[in-house]
Parts: sequence; structure tokens; C-alpha cells
Amino acid sequence: MVTASHLPGDRNGFKFFDAYHGGFQKSQVIKMLKIAQDHAQIWFDMGFLPPTSVGNVHCTEYVNWMDHYQQQLEQVLLRQVNHNQTSSLGSENNFPLRGLKIVLNPGNGSGGFFQKVLMNLGADVEGSINIMSDASFPRGIPNPEKDDMIQETISACEAADADLGILLDTDADRCGMVAPRTYTRMVATREDEGTYFKPSNFEPLNRNRLIALMGVIYSRQSPGCAVVTDSVTSNGLTKFLEEDLNLKHIRYLRGYANVIKMARSVNAEMSAIAEVAIETSGHCAVRENGFLDDGTFTALKVLGLLAQERRKNEGTTRHSLLDLLSNLEELDEVIEFRLPGKDNNLESVTRLFDLIALEIENHCEDQSEWSVDRSNLEGIRVLTEPDGGFFLLRKSLHDPVICLQVEASSKAAAKRSITDPLLQLLQAETQTVELLDLSALEHY
Repeated sequence: MVTASHLPGDRNGFKFFDAYHGGFQKSQVIKMLKIAQDHAQIWFDMGFLPPTSVGNVHCTEYVNWMDHYQQQLEQVLLRQVNHNQTSSLGSENNFPLRGLKIVLNPGNGSGGFFQKVLMNLGADVEGSINIMSDASFPRGIPNPEKDDMIQETISACEAADADLGILLDTDADRCGMVAPRTYTRMVATREDEGTYFKPSNFEPLNRNRLIALMGVIYSRQSPGCAVVTDSVTSNGLTKFLEEDLNLKHIRYLRGYANVIKMARSVNAEMSAIAEVAIETSGHCAVRENGFLDDGTFTALKVLGLLAQERRKNEGTTRHSLLDLLSNLEELDEVIEFRLPGKDNNLESVTRLFDLIALEIENHCEDQSEWSVDRSNLEGIRVLTEPDGGFFLLRKSLHDPVICLQVEASSKAAAKRSITDPLLQLLQAETQTVELLDLSALEHY
């Protein structure tokens, strides 16, 4: 696997995996590279590959698939907005984003190409920021969940009077958005300009909100379908997807590969039609795109919805995409704690997690204010009363860390019903105090 993402540099590059032992030895990797080089030379000699230098194969201007890929993305939006009807050359239907102002922020990563796609579809993208790729990431490593990137995009949207802001991570497989909460009808200073609508009060459209919006899109496109998510999604999201949209919500393991695998499995077993596999991180893969996690594809589906809504209300009023989520119940306090193992040992943290999970389960049996969510498939998820909050304790995917996701109606409610009693429970165990850094919980 060749990978480059928001992870630290030492985790990017070429990764080699053995099906049984997890990884190859260096000598085996060198041998595989030599075999690949020999085969590449053979294919070059047969005329299948472009010119090479000694031991390497270089892509040249003759191997350029981005133009084709961009055209595919454009067709996705045209099909969605035009309901699969073909349009003549130069038709207004070929520019469904005309009249929309879009701010793209790829964070100097690889997603800058998406600006051209938006322009070709008619969008005004002059307010976009951080378009040029720069491996030094002068504005910080792009991450659609990061507050700094969100606030930077909101500022750009305010300056541009944008209808939507799109955030992409380093390799553009994750996306997040910001959208205006309100539109105000304004009278132009020049008579020939008439009136216009000014967007304001921008808010993040990510995590549970993004999943809910994808639910809205596919409830129209594929009524009754299933949406597969990771384990940390909210109880309010489940209620919105199932009760408001009549969809099936399948909550599974953290990790985009896991949710994609589950979606494929659901479809193979024909227990439901899983259209969407999505994490709260912004990793989203949909069935119509072969379950490829692609942040630009996700953004286009949302833009298609925006264009459709704009057509319905042409010239009369402006509605925010956030209005479509008015029934989504959201809790004010949403926070994740990372509790690292003091010895930095993955195996000891794994053993410790099992002990903590057992202790929490025993506590739930003794105390009525906590109840274990038995449908949960990762870690241990505990429902709290009476505000509908919960906490989820799980092992990190990559590091010797225990992750704690907390949702409550307020910080005071989170402390009262979750973090304070949980901290007291953890501190009562000598082994936990010795092996686990609880400072994040203590400072909270």
C-alpha cells in the first residue's frame, strides 16, 4: 500500500503486509522491489510502459488520468441534479452550481484540483484558500475536524459570502464543511442589481451532521436504505436516520476499512441495501462509487443537494442546508479524551482496557444511572440518564491509548453523570493509576 495522509511522516510511504504475520522483513521487501523493477523493465521493453531510468519507472505526460477523473466527478453531480437526463452542449443544466459561491480549503494538500471541477460546474470559487500543494503545510496539517481549519474556512466564507465551505484533508479522502445558518434578504445599492441574499452565522457541518446530511441525500435517492457508521456516532443521529428518514442505521467498528467492509457484507447478505459507509472523521464511501472513500465525491453529493434545494426556492427565499437537519437532536458537550499508557506498551494497555471494561460493566449492574448498550460492537458504550448522553470507551486503532468519547447536554452534566464518577471508578483501581495517564480527565 502507498499511503500519505494526516498521520505523522514516519507512518506514510510504502507499507507491506503479510497475511499471517503482519509485516515483512527488510530483506523480503528489497526482494519484492527487485522483482517489480525487473517486471517493469520487461513491460517497458514490450512497449506497455513509458520511458524509464535505471531501476525506476516514471510516469510522464503520457500517463495522466486526472483529467478523466475530474470529468467523472463532474458527471456525478450532473446526474444527481438533472435526474440522469442528458443535456445539450452549452445547456444551463451543465452548470448546476452557477450562482453558488463555494470556498474550497484543501489545506495545501492534494485536493486543490477540486477547484477546477467546481469551476467547470459553474461555481464561483474565487474565495477559496490554500489551493496550492505544499508538503510543508504552512497552515498546519489539513484535518477537517481541526478547529483551526474550521475557523479559517468560516472566515473565508464570511469574506466571500459563500453558500458552502468545503474542507479536505491531506489526501482528500476525508471532507468536512461549513454552512450558513441564516440568509438575510438584502437590497442592492444599484437599482439594476435588485435584491440578494447574504449568508451569515456559519457553523460546522461535519461529524454527526455530515452523516445525517448524507442520510437525507440517500433517503431521496434510495428510500429505506442502510447507513453504516463507526461506533462513536450519537444517539440523536440514530433517531434522526431511523425515525425521520426511515433508514436503517448500522453502528459498527471505528476505522473506515471496517465500516466499508460491513457495508459490503450487508449488501452481500442482502439483509439491507447499504448505500453509505461513513465515519465521524469525514471518511465516506458510497455504493454508487464502488465504496471508494473520496472526500471530493462526498462534497459533490452535498453540492448536488444544495443545487436541488436552490432550484426549488429560486428567487423567493434561501434556506440553509442546516435547515434539513432541524430534527437532529444534538448535545452541546461532545468531547474525546485520549488516555495514554504510561509505559507506551500496546499489549499492557490492551490488557488494562479489558479490566476497565469489566469494572464498568459491573458498576452498571449495581448503579441505575448507567446502562450498557448491548448493541454496541466496539469497546464498551454506556448510556446515561436523564439527558440522553453516553460515553464510549475503546482502544485506539494505532497507539497504546484508551479513547473516551463523551456526549452530554452540557459540561456540567458530563462531569456530573460521566467523567467524575468514571474518574472515581478508575482511581479506585491501583493498577489503572499505575499504568494509565488520567491527567486529561483530571484537568476536565
